[in-house]
Amino acid sequence: MKQATLALVPLLLLSACGGENDTPLQRGDSSTNPDTPTSQTPSTGQDCGANFSAERSLNKFEFSGVFWQVEGERLQSKPEFRLYADSRSLGATHTISSDKTLCLLAANVFGSINAETWDGDDNASFKKGELYYYAPEFKFKTGLPDMTSLTDWRSKGQPETVTQPLESINLTIHYRDKDNNLITLGDPQTNLNPIILSCNQTDFDISLSLQQVANSALATLDPAYCETQTVGNEAQTFCLSAGFSQNLKLDSCKFDLTKVSLPDQRGNKTSVQVSGLLEFAQDNAELTITDIDL
Repeated sequence: MKQATLALVPLLLLSACGGENDTPLQRGDSSTNPDTPTSQTPSTGQDCGANFSAERSLNKFEFSGVFWQVEGERLQSKPEFRLYADSRSLGATHTISSDKTLCLLAANVFGSINAETWDGDDNASFKKGELYYYAPEFKFKTGLPDMTSLTDWRSKGQPETVTQPLESINLTIHYRDKDNNLITLGDPQTNLNPIILSCNQTDFDISLSLQQVANSALATLDPAYCETQTVGNEAQTFCLSAGFSQNLKLDSCKFDLTKVSLPDQRGNKTSVQVSGLLEFAQDNAELTITDIDL
């Protein structure tokens, strides 16, 4: 079994998708609930031919550590890791026998690394005629470990890792500009496509450690998970942090027909259903779409 063992990068990675100030062009169905993914049954629409397939290399892995916050469960950040296609993603191929617009769009999104030309209205991210790329992204998220305080963590032997089941997985199709910024247009909730992955691994190691925190951030953090230490002649605050261990043991995942919103060159989104595989190698993952239903 191949395993995805990733190089160590800082746990506290500050990352965000671009386009927070983008002008929405067209909104999709906002009734989608990203916390309750369900497999979709095939629709009666025409597909893209019996031999449709698309493969795309997802080469960028990002891990985000979080602190316990005072806002409560609704606003509490959760440990997550993301994998998506950035400008260094070179692997892509597709097979298609249909000339339907949606089929061609799906082939470009999931099986091409070629630049596309923006044909929509000018907005904060793209001007008409500018080049962009499609960037599929999977986001894995889990709950915080069962630690009631820093004292509780220490009473349990200060474990460096604990095992947690996945809480949710979302598949999002971003635009990527020439500067490698990920951009999503419209209501953020319409860009989150809940997906059920059946993987060789169902539980994941969550790393726990004390991390120094800037004084400006303390107002949002739960003081029960923090303490002040003297470093040299200065008093510094450290808080308990949790994040996915970067020594992932994922090998392969598959998913049945699932609704995905495909963005096009004008900023419109159209829902299709896709099924496929996610195969992990040493330093990337290969996304293969094996079936599509319009």
